[in-house]
Amino acid sequence: MSNGQQHSLSNTTDTIFFSKTYDEALRLVMEAREYLLGPGKMAVRSLSNEASFFYATESLRLTTRLTECMSWLMFQRAVIEGEITAEEGQEDECHLQFQLVCLPDKELDQLHLLPSGLISLLGRSESLYRRVSRLDQLSIRNYQAS
Repeated sequence: MSNGQQHSLSNTTDTIFFSKTYDEALRLVMEAREYLLGPGKMAVRSLSNEASFFYATESLRLTTRLTECMSWLMFQRAVIEGEITAEEGQEDECHLQFQLVCLPDKELDQLHLLPSGLISLLGRSESLYRRVSRLDQLSIRNYQAS
């Protein structure tokens, strides 16, 4: 690979770690989809209006986090496989977006209103998003240093 095509995760994260993160994100997307279309859809019917609104808000946060993570991971995979250059992989749209939505500033005090399945997905998606965010920042620093 030429220097211009060198992937942005080079020397910091090996392919195995990347693949595991990608696979974890994909599994979480599938799990969230199954939950939201099945048990979550049933659970929301028994919630109060306030809890139902909160459920909808947090479901959107969940899907935004997962969409952002998968998008970033797919761009990184494209760089690794030489489908796009490292320079193209540094375009704004190739980085995580919507941090204010994905990582709210304050602790959610209404979390207890939500079904446990959604709470679990929210926690795991936030953890994944934070990890991908760190990798994104690392890729920016590594690219700038090269």
